Amino acid sequence: MKKVLLNALIVFYIIIPAFKIRALEINSNNAVLYNLNDDEIIYEKNLDEKVKVASLTKIMTTILALENIDDIKEEITMPQEAFIGLEGYVVSGIRPNAQITYEDLLYGTMLPSAADCANALAIKISGSKDKFVELMNQKAQELNMTNTHFSNPVGEDEDNYSTVKDISILLKYALNNEKFYEIFTTREYTTSNNIMLESTIIEKSRPYNIDVTNILGSKTGFTDQAGNCLASIAKINNINYLLITTNARTEESFHIMDAIGIYDYFSKNYSYKRILKYNQYIETLKIKNSIRKEYNLYVDSDKYMYLKNDIDINDLIYEYEGIDKITKDTNQNEKIGTIKVKYKDNVLYTYDVYIHDRIQLIDIKLLVTSVTIVLISLMIIRKKKKLAKQQKEY
Repeated sequence: MKKVLLNALIVFYIIIPAFKIRALEINSNNAVLYNLNDDEIIYEKNLDEKVKVASLTKIMTTILALENIDDIKEEITMPQEAFIGLEGYVVSGIRPNAQITYEDLLYGTMLPSAADCANALAIKISGSKDKFVELMNQKAQELNMTNTHFSNPVGEDEDNYSTVKDISILLKYALNNEKFYEIFTTREYTTSNNIMLESTIIEKSRPYNIDVTNILGSKTGFTDQAGNCLASIAKINNINYLLITTNARTEESFHIMDAIGIYDYFSKNYSYKRILKYNQYIETLKIKNSIRKEYNLYVDSDKYMYLKNDIDINDLIYEYEGIDKITKDTNQNEKIGTIKVKYKDNVLYTYDVYIHDRIQLIDIKLLVTSVTIVLISLMIIRKKKKLAKQQKEY
């Protein structure tokens, strides 16, 4: 007998995000929302348009600083040149030549969006703002932020632009840094010289009584060209979201209202549904030249998918496309087909299917040879018995 070992594996992968919403009534001109549990975009608006991003630039400034500072508790002198050209920009309240720490500058850059702190980080790390900007653009290139260019550490418009997609790439990267995450999700911080710093999301939501409880962390931005911008994260019903919006109207805090509205919409209208059950039958394949005639395909584990609440999983359709017969030519680890999970002609999910059992296939040549040998042996034995009988009769 010839034994053919076929490896067990069902590889799952999403090919089309399920019913991604493209049109919600929001004020922001550009937006991208991720479900971070799946790392999938679930809402977008003018995703790749190059726009001014104002102080969202400081996300890059902060993460670069964290990656280039050995000790954030180190005490340093606030450089006077950090205040040059900052008329009209938010500053922290830290005085030139004051003794502060790198940690103070990091929180000052992110919470009140203080331009003096961002400039100070750039100067202390690279010696000048221009050299620090070189690091910013180098990092953007490393992160494949292909539609981004930085010209300063604070977000002045100049030749400073990006897209909501690129800023989402940057923020996802930065959040992997434990200290950045801590700063991003902090609402208040007191510096080493007793200056109280408050997150801009608190400051800008307070006049309009906007409830920002669901916003776990944030960075706002504003210039006349960029409008109101917001990078934020939220966790609702155990689902982690990341949202970037730019160019909202500036007369009120529409960027924060947009975030609250988007998070509210998805938390109320979407949830995880089980689209595949463990041991769910998929298809039956024929087996050629085997004692075993059929092979059943089953699902290896439960699979859940983030879907709109009004989708009834009983309406899902499962389509198998692939071989209908296992033969000696079916090799180990060879893909034999795919299963598509469909809803109203839309492919929600698909996965590749590989055979996973040890299947004994009969070698026909060996079988024929064996049968021939057996038959010849029987004939010889029969002939010998016949001769022996004849000799006995004589």
